[in-house]
Amino acid sequence: MQKDKYIPRYTYADYALWEGDWELIDGHPYAMAPSPFGPHQRFSAELIRLTGNELHSHKCTCQVFADLDWIVDDETIVRPDVMIACGQPVEKYLEYAPVWIVEILSASTAFRDQIVKKELYAEQGVKYYLIADPDKKTIIVYELINGEYIAKPDGKFDLSDHCSIELNMEAIINA
Repeated sequence: MQKDKYIPRYTYADYALWEGDWELIDGHPYAMAPSPFGPHQRFSAELIRLTGNELHSHKCTCQVFADLDWIVDDETIVRPDVMIACGQPVEKYLEYAPVWIVEILSASTAFRDQIVKKELYAEQGVKYYLIADPDKKTIIVYELINGEYIAKPDGKFDLSDHCSIELNMEAIINA
């Protein structure tokens, strides 16, 4: 017996009607955690500031976003903590794979960030995936190589043909 056939699946049309903050992965809804605490917010703000400065100083046409919906397909909508998109300008939400995503761990999102989203992002071709833990003061940087995320030791990112940046991970984790 296939039990999954009894579990409802939802689409973007359903998602657009819901109140509150949600993500939708393969048709299954996930309630977003309440507003993040101070350390998470400081970490996110410093990451956005430093990343934005790097993009600006290298005259990159890529954009950094925080808490913007990425509509992967009709049954998958996620809201990464921070992401970089290169290419078409973004008006309402992202409709193509970003090149770089950061998820900042919390107790309520750790499994989804480390397992579910990591797999989803690899499947979608997100080149860099960073998992940040402000409590442990760590950032694990992954690069997608041959369809799998491999940990890399530095903060150098080739975002597009015309855009490479380098981030000081120590400065970010100690913000």
